[in-house]
Amino acid sequence: MKLLLDENLPVRLKFRIRTHFEVSSISDEKWNSIKNGELLSRMNRSGFTHLITSDKNLQHQQNLEKFNVVVIILDSVNNRYELLNDFIEPIEKFLNSDFQGRVHT
Repeated sequence: MKLLLDENLPVRLKFRIRTHFEVSSISDEKWNSIKNGELLSRMNRSGFTHLITSDKNLQHQQNLEKFNVVVIILDSVNNRYELLNDFIEPIEKFLNSDFQGRVHT
């Protein structure tokens, strides 16, 4: 399974996630500045199964049901690496569980 970190998150977070997922960032894929709909389409074509983002509007801007991608939204006051580290353990628990659905915060 493949996981993508959105460009609104620090790239070095990918090195903290220790799961059975292959973890990439937007910059790894050279998908910088791509709009959300196109991003989700590219994710589907490239075999990505999960997106981690802090974009709280994504679920309201896109019909996520038409994409085979689970979106994990980090509800944080800012995107500083030090603060987002607190999300790593819950993210890993979620990724290793059998939760259903398209959007998780």
